[in-house]
Amino acid sequence: MTDITFRQWLKLQRWRDDLVGDLARDLLDDPCAKRLRTVGSIRRHILYAHKPCVGAVEALDAAIAEYLTRDVATNED
Repeated sequence: MTDITFRQWLKLQRWRDDLVGDLARDLLDDPCAKRLRTVGSIRRHILYAHKPCVGAVEALDAAIAEYLTRDVATNED
């Protein structure tokens, strides 16, 4: 499996019917986040540019944890 950016991974999650899917759709619709790719840049943008609600922060943390776990699992295979 090729390594993908956090943004690419989120794009694949946009069809999910959960908080991670909601986060993915919101980020992909955000015109000021078009060039952001990494976990750090996306996290900073969401936290500081949009002042998210608690649920959005929880969705972001869940997405990051899932993305990073995927990355570790991929490297172990």
